[in-house]
Amino acid sequence: METLSDLIRREMRGKLPADVQIDETTRLDELGLSSLQVSEIVFTLEDEHGVEFDPAKAADAQTLGDLLALTNEVLEVG
Repeated sequence: METLSDLIRREMRGKLPADVQIDETTRLDELGLSSLQVSEIVFTLEDEHGVEFDPAKAADAQTLGDLLALTNEVLEVG
């Protein structure tokens, strides 16, 4: 299974230097992710885990940690 940072790198292919450090504190806007790219990442997470995120919470995610927390929250409830 891909990690969240792998998903980000795939979504940003060719736009991020290979040595860019990505961790839970990394802000999505610092990576230059568009809202469409963030949506694609959310859809991929939903598909991989067989869950559905609250769209409002997903839209509020500002860091990779926010997306991880949302994923964990849904997996615990789901």
